[in-house]
Amino acid sequence: MSDEHKKSAIQVDEQEPAIYKIHPHKMMMYFGIASLSSLFIGFSIAYLFSKGLWTWEQFSFPKVFLLSTIVLALSSVTAHYALQSYLHDKAEQLRDMLKWTLILSLLFVGLQLWGWKVLQDLGIYLSGTPDGSFLYLLSGLHALHVLAGVIFLYGSYKAINRKISDPVEELLFFEDPSTKRRLELLVTYWHFVDILWFYLLFFFLFNHL
Repeated sequence: MSDEHKKSAIQVDEQEPAIYKIHPHKMMMYFGIASLSSLFIGFSIAYLFSKGLWTWEQFSFPKVFLLSTIVLALSSVTAHYALQSYLHDKAEQLRDMLKWTLILSLLFVGLQLWGWKVLQDLGIYLSGTPDGSFLYLLSGLHALHVLAGVIFLYGSYKAINRKISDPVEELLFFEDPSTKRRLELLVTYWHFVDILWFYLLFFFLFNHL
């Protein structure tokens, strides 16, 4: 390629809007996050408008939901360190961090189930009081999105276990840009579900108390 053609290509690339430089998978992730955010914000608005129309019954908020929040926050930390381990070619640490992220995520879902059991013991059911119904709905939808992420997390964990057992595959694994991109997307999603749960928890506590 001639120097003029190279200069022309560089100028075109520099003039290209930043949005076109984002990988399509990342763009899909951002659109997905925006859609989910809109969904939960819509439920939040419905909750606020409903408060003036229905009879609300106060109940003791299950403390297990606060414990599950801590567990989910820890899973977000381990997910962050998993990505950092990949960027620094630390195979064993990457595998361990993903394993802990997986364990903590499943523990979070288990604690959510426990929280629903506590609600039932208090006489609060899905089809009962409006505030209880919203808590079931919001926490249930969020737990489903955590489980969806767990599926991809488990797939990544299995793939890493397989590849780091072979020195050649391990070398290629850490040089593969698509692997880095998948991990980045997974960690971004994990941070999102973490922040989303913090929002839902504090939103409900603020309006319930």
